[in-house]
Amino acid sequence: MPDLERLVPLQTEGDRVPLFCVHAVSGSAYSYAGLSRMLGDEQPVYGFEAPGFDNDRTPVRSLPDLADEYTEILRAFRPDGEYRLLGWSLGGLLAYEMAKRLTADGADVSRLIMVDSGLPVVMPLPPERDILIRFVRDMMGLEEVPAELRSLFAGWPADVKPDTVFEAVEESGILPEEFDSYLLSGQYDVFRAHLEGFYAIDVQGRYDGRAVHVMAEQSVAADMQWKRLIPGLREHTVPGTHHSVWTGERLPTLYGIVRDDLYGASGTPGGGEATGGEGSRA
Repeated sequence: MPDLERLVPLQTEGDRVPLFCVHAVSGSAYSYAGLSRMLGDEQPVYGFEAPGFDNDRTPVRSLPDLADEYTEILRAFRPDGEYRLLGWSLGGLLAYEMAKRLTADGADVSRLIMVDSGLPVVMPLPPERDILIRFVRDMMGLEEVPAELRSLFAGWPADVKPDTVFEAVEESGILPEEFDSYLLSGQYDVFRAHLEGFYAIDVQGRYDGRAVHVMAEQSVAADMQWKRLIPGLREHTVPGTHHSVWTGERLPTLYGIVRDDLYGASGTPGGGEATGGEGSRA
């Protein structure tokens, strides 16, 4: 039976076609809370929350398996009608995989919106120390490794134990107080499982549906070459970094592109083609 608890209701009111947002590498659906508020009371928004994130399930290490499960959940939750998918980072890859599965099953995927999503290449997983640095940096919402984090990891071996790191992180105070070693350990299990899946997936299969990719200006565009798999992809480049496009004065720019793609420039449901945002490229 599909695990419908993976769907988190971010906004349930309204009669527009629901927007389903797929979690990034962290596994949390709440990255999309700000966007959901901006879309307003007429737009239902649901987020996928990963197995193992704030629940008793074992994290899933295969992204194709995760896409299979989420597609099954989506079909059970909404058996008929069109589907609108959005995903940031790893969530964009999962949304793409879901769109392929849905269309192969004869479903109508009317929107696929990817936000700063890398196209993976199969390669070995980095050493544990490097994964842990990336995890803590991600928890801090940063692109670069800050000096205090480099100092914390200095001298630790490549195979350092996660619990050793999390105790030191808690003691250092570089993260908010609620992120204690126990919470970090649970969230790292999910993060690491998804990263393992990202490094292992061989992305194949063309998607011919309507799709938009919003890329952060400070991200590496060469890592996001999706057009060979999505020929009709429309691309937009917006100011900011991988994380900052979701915050503060950057979020309204991202919201505007999502809004226009969902409703057209007029803001009405189902309205025309997506308009070009800042730095738009067709």
